[in-house]
Amino acid sequence: MINRERMVENFINMAKISSPSLKEREVADYIKKELESIGLEVIEDNAGEKTGGNSGNIIGILRAPGKKKVLLSAHMDTVLPCDKVNPIIENGIIKSDGTTVLGGDDKAGIANIIEAIRVIKENNFDHPEIIVVCSIAEEIGLLGAKNFDIEKYAPDYSFILDSSGKPGIAIIQTPYSAKGEMKIIGKPAHAGIAPENGINALTVAAHAITKIKLGRIDSETTSNIGVVRGGEAVNIVMPEVTLHYEARSFSGEKLDSLLKETNDIFVEVAKEFGAEFENNVVKGYSGYHLDKNEDILKYFEKACMNAEVEYITKSTGGGSDSNIYNEKGYKALTIAVGMTKVHTKEEYIEIEDMVKTAKLVVEVLKEIA
Repeated sequence: MINRERMVENFINMAKISSPSLKEREVADYIKKELESIGLEVIEDNAGEKTGGNSGNIIGILRAPGKKKVLLSAHMDTVLPCDKVNPIIENGIIKSDGTTVLGGDDKAGIANIIEAIRVIKENNFDHPEIIVVCSIAEEIGLLGAKNFDIEKYAPDYSFILDSSGKPGIAIIQTPYSAKGEMKIIGKPAHAGIAPENGINALTVAAHAITKIKLGRIDSETTSNIGVVRGGEAVNIVMPEVTLHYEARSFSGEKLDSLLKETNDIFVEVAKEFGAEFENNVVKGYSGYHLDKNEDILKYFEKACMNAEVEYITKSTGGGSDSNIYNEKGYKALTIAVGMTKVHTKEEYIEIEDMVKTAKLVVEVLKEIA
């Protein structure tokens, strides 16, 4: 039923196209042609204009008047390095040559969706109305999903093909998030002649960091400072330091409490040293937790049985376009597509997992029809 060779060729064609966030134009044009070739109505929205990108979200519709509406989505952008990707097939695995990422995150999801719709049409299977969304700028804050007018299409169920792990895995819980910059503003002075006249911003930050909670805080909550930037010269007391901070929690209340505690500690320590503190950390996407009795999970579980893959529910510490759609009131489920070691040059995907995922999507569509 699934045409393995055709799907792999389509995936490799997309993987070879460089598509960093907000520069998805070339792969978007390729996908538009693919969707048009299988008879979908294709639309490009204005998400690119809103985000400063060179492409909007690509939307394809396969009409089925009077039927339920199912949204299938995967994102077009990939993390760096993604220029001159050279996919290699070896022992049933597709990988890069080790100089770039592969881009299975998330072009494998797109290839799965296109192949599943081809199969639906070739076999004249009954199907719901299908809304395909290939989103932009997912990797830099879910910007495509945030600027997609989901209310216009009003899907009954949304399946987001964007998780590592074996086909059959359903992500039922994701965290609330916050991230941004925190800045300590001290006072410069000559480090060798009059250091006592300065306020070392790094010293202030260090004292605060020893008091805040970082790493795994509890089973639901994490906190991290991933980047530290500051300093002008080795002989100048550091006048400013910027910390790039993020926090996540399955509990919105715990996240709010952590953000307040972290802010209060930095404010207090900065005051002790006579420094200033600027906090530009903002809350991002909202988390979600799907009840195991939700219809969307029942449909997916039945599809897994029909596709002969194991149905597994999991939580994850990462976010996806599902977070945005659930926040807007539309039931969305992120499912695994088999991608492995994503965001690294060692990324790969097993062809058999691609086949299983495409078959699973077909079964989801048949089940909801």
